[in-house]
Amino acid sequence: MKTPHLVQVLAAVLAVTAWSGAAMAAECWQGWGYWVDAQTRAYKSKEMLLVTAGAADWTPGRVVTLRVLDRASGRIDPAVPPLNARPLDPRAHYRGTTTYVDGLADVEGREDRLVFGMSHVAPPSAPIPELEKFTAWACGLDG
Repeated sequence: MKTPHLVQVLAAVLAVTAWSGAAMAAECWQGWGYWVDAQTRAYKSKEMLLVTAGAADWTPGRVVTLRVLDRASGRIDPAVPPLNARPLDPRAHYRGTTTYVDGLADVEGREDRLVFGMSHVAPPSAPIPELEKFTAWACGLDG
C-alpha cells in the first residue's frame, strides 16, 4: 500500500517542478528605451520597446541583455541584435519587491547611451493557461 502512495507523491512533485521551470522561462523585464548623446543627453532616436530574457540583475556595471520588440507584432525582433547594457546608476522602485527600474546605461559597441525604464513581469502565480499566455506575450514570446 505504501508504494502507490509514494508514486502519487513523486508524480505530484514532478508535475509542480515541471510547471515551475516553465513559469520561470516567462519571467522578464519589459519597457522602453531611447538612444541619447553621451555628453548632452539629447535624444537621438525614437522610442524602442525593450525586453529581457528572464530575470535581470540591475546592479550598476553588471551587463543586462536587452532585446528590441517589433512594434507591429509585439515579438522580439530577430533583425535587431541584442543590446548588452551596463546600467550606470539605476533607480529601483518597490512595491514589496522591485517592480520598476529606470536609468542610464552604457551599451557595448555604442558611443551613445541608453535611457530606459523597465517593469518587472513576474512568472505566473498559478499554472493557468491564460496567465501563462499573457506572461509569454508580455515578454515578447509566442504565447
